[in-house]
Amino acid sequence: MSRTRIISLAVIVLSVVAIVWSLGGGMFRERGFDFTIEGAMTAGEVPDTTGWNIADLEIDTAEGRYRIVGRAQRPVVIELGTEEVDYCSTLFIERGRIVVEEGRATGTAANDARTAMLSATDSLAWSCPEGEYSEVYERGYDSLARVYIEVNRANLYGGWLAERLSRELPIDEARGLFEGLASGVRRAEAVAPLRERVARDDRSQVGQRVDVLPNEVDSLLQADKYVVIDFWASWNVDEQVRADKLRMLTAQFDESELAICRISMDNSREQWQSAIEDDPTEWIQLRGESCGLAIESLPISYLLSPKGRIVARAESIDELRQALEELF
Repeated sequence: MSRTRIISLAVIVLSVVAIVWSLGGGMFRERGFDFTIEGAMTAGEVPDTTGWNIADLEIDTAEGRYRIVGRAQRPVVIELGTEEVDYCSTLFIERGRIVVEEGRATGTAANDARTAMLSATDSLAWSCPEGEYSEVYERGYDSLARVYIEVNRANLYGGWLAERLSRELPIDEARGLFEGLASGVRRAEAVAPLRERVARDDRSQVGQRVDVLPNEVDSLLQADKYVVIDFWASWNVDEQVRADKLRMLTAQFDESELAICRISMDNSREQWQSAIEDDPTEWIQLRGESCGLAIESLPISYLLSPKGRIVARAESIDELRQALEELF
């Protein structure tokens, strides 16, 4: 079966499921719900429920099968298993009866969607030609994932998958995935990393006030100076060249009006100190302070006004030069 046909069939099946589910209100409109999880035990082991943060769970076993009954306040993602047995690596707790067989869960919207996606990716893998497997599979997976996210925008699987896919995407694409989710899904714990990434980008736009600043930067702003916060890392191969360009650029401006704070994103304190020990400037040098700003790639600079508002964000020295020349 071709990759195009796999994706088309997925759209048809999941569109029906999603429409019915959304008309019913979706899991995120409920205030608490009952659920059951059923499956066959392996080696007589019952799934470990510690860490689920769900009260009043009841676990029954009979004839080699387990049955977990509980009430949750909101849909959540769990791993179902024990230290020895992986029953289901990713399971979505939602209202209804969830059945786990051979590592895959069915019975609710999110679990059905994940199982369908797993089957679709299995078929995709088999359809990839030899010698082109990696490239074809990656393109096909990306297309499938976007379809499943769109169709499942109102249930937890859509949010969970959007968060995972967004990790390798630029912020504009990640934001598009996030904004395409239903409002309740955006608030889900499983979507938190994506939600926080979008929020950081919102706080990092020109005109926004930066409220979380190191004392050293705050003091410069209070002295009525503009401040360039330059995020960098010693492992960047062009760092020394860039630092020299920044030094020459800022030398053109009055120190009473403009100050520089360089913040290294190095994990190692020793590498950071080694990189700055011969720096002839009197720049403020800090490490590991994000200031709540979006740092999607390194290097990146933010120009702040004396009132702490973002005047410009620049990924290159040329962009920073243009912003400074327009200002002074």
